[in-house]
Amino acid sequence: MRDKPDVAIVQNQLVISGDIVKPPRLTRSPAGIRHLHLSLEHRSEQLEAGLPRRSYVRIAVVVSGDEAARWETELTVGSAVQVSGFLNRHEDSNGLAKLVLHAQQLVKI
Repeated sequence: MRDKPDVAIVQNQLVISGDIVKPPRLTRSPAGIRHLHLSLEHRSEQLEAGLPRRSYVRIAVVVSGDEAARWETELTVGSAVQVSGFLNRHEDSNGLAKLVLHAQQLVKI
């Protein structure tokens, strides 16, 4: 069994900007916590090995707690945002896994 790495070197942080591409959807967990589900699309050009490369990402984003209620009426399809948070694996009802960005900070740009 592997030893756990030192907590100081364990990182899971992502910052990405893009546009909301599906209508935001508010849900509640069984514990009553609000979750605002967003679909974020990012398009840019990045340098890789000194050469330009087009980057395209569509990722699910979840905003939880009091922030979910705050953003529910402010975000619509086409809203430009910057999100920072951590990635987590979610499984749908069919057992299919996907990465979801759990927003710790969201800014409308």
